[in-house]
Amino acid sequence: MRYLPLRRSKLVGTEGPGALVINPEGETAIVGALDMWFRNSYGDLADAKSEFEVSEPRLKAILGVDKFYTPPEFREQKLNAQEKIVNSNLVTPLLKFPQWHYCNSCKTLRKFELDSTTSFQYCNKCEGKKYFKQVPFVVICGNGHLTDFPWREWVHGNEETKCTRDLRLQMSGGTTLDSWQIVCESCNKRRDLRGVTTVSNNGDVEKSNLGDQLNQGSSKKFNCPGHKPWAGDVHDLDECQAPPVAILRNSINAYMAKKISAIAIPGDHSQEVDWIVSKLNSPSKYMIRLNLARHSKLEDKVGFIKDNLRSELKVDTTDRDIERAILYLESSEKTEFDEDGIEQPEKMLREKEFEKLIERVDAQTLQIEPEWVSGQGTENYYSKYLQRLSKVLRLKETVALYGFDRKDFNLESDFKSYYPRLYKDYYGSQEKWLPVNEVYGEGIFLQLNLEQIQKWEEDEKVQIYFLNYLKRVEHIDHRNLDVLRPRNVMLHTLSHFLIDEFANTSGYNRASIRERLYMGEEQTGVLIYISAGDSEGTLGGLVRLGSEGKFFDLLDKSILKSQWCSSDPVCTELGEVQGQGINGLNGAACYNCSHIPETSCELWNTYLDRKLLIDPEIGFFNS
Repeated sequence: MRYLPLRRSKLVGTEGPGALVINPEGETAIVGALDMWFRNSYGDLADAKSEFEVSEPRLKAILGVDKFYTPPEFREQKLNAQEKIVNSNLVTPLLKFPQWHYCNSCKTLRKFELDSTTSFQYCNKCEGKKYFKQVPFVVICGNGHLTDFPWREWVHGNEETKCTRDLRLQMSGGTTLDSWQIVCESCNKRRDLRGVTTVSNNGDVEKSNLGDQLNQGSSKKFNCPGHKPWAGDVHDLDECQAPPVAILRNSINAYMAKKISAIAIPGDHSQEVDWIVSKLNSPSKYMIRLNLARHSKLEDKVGFIKDNLRSELKVDTTDRDIERAILYLESSEKTEFDEDGIEQPEKMLREKEFEKLIERVDAQTLQIEPEWVSGQGTENYYSKYLQRLSKVLRLKETVALYGFDRKDFNLESDFKSYYPRLYKDYYGSQEKWLPVNEVYGEGIFLQLNLEQIQKWEEDEKVQIYFLNYLKRVEHIDHRNLDVLRPRNVMLHTLSHFLIDEFANTSGYNRASIRERLYMGEEQTGVLIYISAGDSEGTLGGLVRLGSEGKFFDLLDKSILKSQWCSSDPVCTELGEVQGQGINGLNGAACYNCSHIPETSCELWNTYLDRKLLIDPEIGFFNS
């Protein structure tokens, strides 16, 4: 695969290790495993990998890894350059996949090497150099493996076939898979691709047509071969008994990233200490951090920092401030969560964030300014429903990629079970690390009145309505059981309508604005924010809408907009009777009223219901 520019943020998401990426010519490559990163095109390791290290103690404690690193940027080092550039010419490995191609003229199939950098090869049948196009199908399984479609085995109806002669594709021009036929040039066997993408369930047992029908005339099933082509060795196989399924190589379920994020919250220390900590944690100070560890005595470390940051330290910074910053950095490496925190890690993260969001904070990584508090601000119609409105002038979010799923999104919360998928040899790696991305931004935090919510949830009509909803979705495996409360479905729906209204006013599109829901027992709030990869964050277009004079007007417009859908009365009636959306998880909510881009929604546009917002009998804002 030739060089292809990749966004560093996408390498911690949809284009992470094991993902298929497409270049402008339509060729597909697979992103290499983590233990192949931080090397140049010759395979040499980075000079100073620690430059890209990121400190996020809470995430590190939850995920139980040694380090976090941001994906390396590419810095070109000329051969004749006099000055050496640190960490130059680092590339993220891309391997050509799928390996099977067919001649653009005669349709003869040929398997390329993973490290091939061209799609042109000599074709024996055409007797000339021809362009070979990648086949459109790959095979996946539920255990995260990815392999080429077994073209040779399929046409011969035998996974142990010994035939090695040329294969050829015949396409009759139809729109179904039976219009694709594979022909063996030697034995003249032919077979179409009918049913290779079909999956069925027989009780708890999943079956695939590819696995059941590959071996013709035999009851033997074809199982997933256990390939990990992103590890760079097609002969190093995992043992796997999962049924294989053929999909198009650009299908969404070929790679579903598993991520967890945390908002950076300052420690329990002064602003001066927090400022020093943020300075030392910045990427440009990696050499200072590296040399700081060589000093054993605390007073020596303080002197070292004073010498190296003398032009940046504030005039009133004391030795005690520097000592506290050093101790905080050292203790953050040992941050631990109790047993409940490990059981529900995301919940623990949110609880700590919520505690800061309801305060006034002025730190380097988090700046919060309360705008309106119940009982202290101007009274209006929404005063009894809301507790707090705050402007988040600055925030830092760290997103970590800990694995991926193929075929189906798994609700498994055991993070460590996913780590080996990202590596070529996870258990043999000396350092266990995960890729992260840091983004800075701004937002608006809204906290609802807990007393009013509890009173509303105790209403008999609300309880009857939501009990019917719970009966309708009781057969579903829910990712987060906390959302199955009237308050949280209502809060999620309100968040979507606010995002829609903010997008119309702020200048940012809806796909750029995101939500972060706080749904604990004593916590009911939402942070609506926008973030960017630049260290300076965003430009303030969203946070200015958090002023009291503007926000309540936008909230009123959002509530009014939620009262009507262009699909009504169908949307409302259908939502109440059988539900809408994935597995019927939505009530009165559809694409015409409540859905936002999936990059903005934490729950994939599920658990939404306008009736809990504005219905005359059960709506929260009518209670």
